[in-house]
Amino acid sequence: MTPAEPSYAPHSAYHVLRSVNTIDYSVASAGNAADSAPASPVSWSQSNAVVFGRGNRVHYKNMADTEDVAQQLCKITSSLGSLRLVQCGGKDQPNMVALATSGGGVQLWDLVAKKMVLSWKMKSVTSMCFGESLLTIGDEKGTLRHYDPRAPDATKLKEQSKKVTRHQGRILKAAWKDDGKFLATGDHNGLVLVWDARRPQVPLEVGEMVQRRRKMQHVGAVTALAWCPWQTKYLVTGDSTTEGTGTIRVWDVVDESPSSEWPTKIELDAQVTSLHFSPHIRELLSTHGPGKVSPPPTAATTPVTATTPITPLDDPFANATFPVDPFTSRISNSVVVHQFPTMRHVTTVSVAKKNVSGSVLSPSGHRIVFAVPEESQLKVWEVWGKFKAPKVPSLYETCAIR
Repeated sequence: MTPAEPSYAPHSAYHVLRSVNTIDYSVASAGNAADSAPASPVSWSQSNAVVFGRGNRVHYKNMADTEDVAQQLCKITSSLGSLRLVQCGGKDQPNMVALATSGGGVQLWDLVAKKMVLSWKMKSVTSMCFGESLLTIGDEKGTLRHYDPRAPDATKLKEQSKKVTRHQGRILKAAWKDDGKFLATGDHNGLVLVWDARRPQVPLEVGEMVQRRRKMQHVGAVTALAWCPWQTKYLVTGDSTTEGTGTIRVWDVVDESPSSEWPTKIELDAQVTSLHFSPHIRELLSTHGPGKVSPPPTAATTPVTATTPITPLDDPFANATFPVDPFTSRISNSVVVHQFPTMRHVTTVSVAKKNVSGSVLSPSGHRIVFAVPEESQLKVWEVWGKFKAPKVPSLYETCAIR
């Protein structure tokens, strides 16, 4: 007897995931071979505007109006290098956006006023994220700096900033929990650290036991982080190896000795480029790069013996060679949705022909934008629907006599 097909709620990505439209997008050349930090100049503001790069120009588009045309916010001057990162503020800064360049320039802009609020220079910027009242920046050498964007000027902002150095490599990803109590950071060497906002100088000891200490370690560079909004003890991380593979890890940052009946590690044959939880349903979304390319199998040949007939004239293709395509990942340049915490597969959809370098989720959690710089596009998709509570019968309907 075959098992019954799983059923999914109407607002599950299984039913909702579909393409909506595209936005022109491009990533400026770093102009420096030594600049190996990945560029991802796209973010989605709390005021429902997507802010993104077109070369060294920063544009924004109101996503509430489908007919709205993207408008230019600013242009990055060549003295600052190329645009590398865009990060919109959190709920406390709904109209703020931070920009970072390959030359270490950082700018804070007000989207409504279309005005630069603050600017300062650093040696390098490789990751950015907003907390409740902080802008956290990671750099090439593994240093974290916490800035208060409410500072009256750049001098005060830098004086009041807090610096922490624990990573030994370039910090690629950082993410504050929604409540602002914990920060997760991941670096190029695969190390993930979790920080308590009340004791920001020392990371928490969480993860697997490694040489008598707890540690959260990936094989590849950490390229994705996501906090679960409805099971708040869980942090999910993803990596990308040089071989083109990736791993998704699930970490319990509260229990010292968690005993989970659900999977905590999924090994994949494609890079993990972003992770998002749905705020409406127990689902986790991951995006993936081109993946691992495996060589095709060699065709088996029949050994030639004294009795083997050799008649090349009878077969005109006997000595011909035909190209055989190498095997590519099943999830190459795709989005994969999993149930959480069971990690049961929900759906896989190919969203591009080239590398999906990352994605940003809308504040409502209903739409997502996939960044595909090699196709010069941001791809807007519906991802999760609106939850509709079942209708509760009225007392009259319940008690009515038929």
